[in-house]
Amino acid sequence: MEDKLLTLKKASALLGVTTTTLRRWDAKGVLRVVRTPYGKRRVPLSEIWRLQGGGAAVVRPRVACLYARVSSHEQKAKGDLDRQLAYLRGRLPQVVFERVIEIADVGSGLSDKRKGLLQLMELARRGEVTDVVITFKERLTRFGFGYLKQYFAAFGVQIHLADGVEDRKSLQEELVEDLLAIVTSFSGKLYGLRSHRRAKELVAKVKEAVADDGDLRGEGS
Repeated sequence: MEDKLLTLKKASALLGVTTTTLRRWDAKGVLRVVRTPYGKRRVPLSEIWRLQGGGAAVVRPRVACLYARVSSHEQKAKGDLDRQLAYLRGRLPQVVFERVIEIADVGSGLSDKRKGLLQLMELARRGEVTDVVITFKERLTRFGFGYLKQYFAAFGVQIHLADGVEDRKSLQEELVEDLLAIVTSFSGKLYGLRSHRRAKELVAKVKEAVADDGDLRGEGS
């Protein structure tokens, strides 16, 4: 990844020192700067992090990541991902962010191999994101949210829950899909490959029960 170059004014604000101090550090070799074709000083962002590690007073720039997820491409086609991201843009924490990243993921909340989730974890590991904003914790993972929260906290990343009310219907649909995925997996292990028919029957019964429950809730509403 290309190293971002900052003006002396921006670098001084991040480091909590004056631009005069930065020029003095440059002259003494304490700070590595890059000269533009017109002779202007620019400070690589990597130098900011290096000085932070060396004990200099640094205010880490805030970078937010809006993470949206749906379980299926059908939900994506219906615009659920776009609605999630639009909602999250309006629910950013009231702080100044240097940059806002958006990650749109398609996959079950049970899966730990989602491309977007792995990308987000890598951004956190490299120190390129400070805040993660999601509608519900289930968007990040169906189970084990505490482990992921601890992982991100280890890299100084805070998770914000926006609690998207308009997203609850989509979330309920995904819960049913995840339930069926769990039943399918465990029925296969319970009955074995030689009893595939019994496993299919169990999954069919669960689908029927979920459908009946949905009809009942619909009649009572």
